[in-house]
Amino acid sequence: MTVREALLSEIDRAPDEVLNLLLSILRMTHGKTENQDIETVRTPPNHYPLRGLPLEMSDDFDAPMTDLWDALGS
Repeated sequence: MTVREALLSEIDRAPDEVLNLLLSILRMTHGKTENQDIETVRTPPNHYPLRGLPLEMSDDFDAPMTDLWDALGS
């Protein structure tokens, strides 16, 4: 199997998200494609929207909860 055949085989099995990303990389490195009908590539959704936000904890975060322990012991 040639490199071209292996690549085409992988492209046939790849999900659309991977193909869109590959297309965007090719456009960045080689300019716009000749076919202007290709849908504009979108960035994938942010799966971690809280990443990078500051983490704030209350002052009594690690305070002992004696009332709860007493309730559990009963």
